[in-house]
Amino acid sequence: MTIQYKPTDLINQIRQNNYSYTHSITKKITEADANIEKLQDKAEAFKKSVKKLKRYSSGGISRDLLESQVEDLIKSYNNMKSSSDKVTDKDVQKQLSKLEKLFSDNETNLKKIGVEKVSGKYSFDSKTFADASDKTINALFSGHDSFIGQADKIMRKVDETASDAQYNISEYRVSQTQKYEEADMILADYMTLAGQATSTIKSCDTLVQSGRLDSDTIRDLGILLSSFAQLVYRTDSTNESENIDKLNQLCLDHKDKLAKLGLTFDSQQEKMIFDADSIDMTTPDFQNAYNELFGQNAAFGNAVSAYCKNIFNDIVQPDKLGVSIINTQI
Repeated sequence: MTIQYKPTDLINQIRQNNYSYTHSITKKITEADANIEKLQDKAEAFKKSVKKLKRYSSGGISRDLLESQVEDLIKSYNNMKSSSDKVTDKDVQKQLSKLEKLFSDNETNLKKIGVEKVSGKYSFDSKTFADASDKTINALFSGHDSFIGQADKIMRKVDETASDAQYNISEYRVSQTQKYEEADMILADYMTLAGQATSTIKSCDTLVQSGRLDSDTIRDLGILLSSFAQLVYRTDSTNESENIDKLNQLCLDHKDKLAKLGLTFDSQQEKMIFDADSIDMTTPDFQNAYNELFGQNAAFGNAVSAYCKNIFNDIVQPDKLGVSIINTQI
């Protein structure tokens, strides 16, 4: 479950951890299965011996060469079977079981050519092979449906399933620490408070439009607007952020309307200042400007809120931390 933070709580957590945040992430790593690769190596030798015998034709090769090929077949099969013990993939084991059954189904004819299972492994007896009839040999090694023909088909499936099982994705939990600068956390804090102040100012529009403002309400609005001026317009930031530049420019683009709310800029445009003495909050000019800037669907107020969130996200990067942020701009 994703950890949730209010922006200020996350900032405090980072500060308390020496301006860093340590979290666990899941890394997916593709790994080769060593047991499958060992099997593939041994299976390749058996597959080659099968291919040689699949080319058999009666009278086409000498008995001595055929004997050598059969001996290689049995030796390579035993090696492959031994290497398959630790393979856990069900599809691979299913094909190997088919191969084992093929040997069992042909047990009678295999014995006639000197191939017999002893203590779990197949052995080859050259004397028995020398006495084997051509009919028995042909039955095992001649034709698509012969013992060797079926072994070739099964080995193609072994090869296919082993290739599919060769690599698997493993998941590991690892710790990761994100480092921050103190100045960046200060700016993130400012933007969090700026977003909250903007949200509160927007929520007061209906009250302002009513014209029923007592002295306490006027004082509270003045505090809000003063906080807005100090928090939103940041020209002293060392953080190079496109969103900060856009937020500052947004304020400058609306300086005439902001001035009607008592929000003005110094001569160098380095600070925004709230001058309560320069405005009357009960006049239509103030009310209209307030509504245009901070009304329910006012583009300016919505853009300020969005930029504050973006700047916070640019600095803190919650996605990298694997956390979600609870919206406090309500």
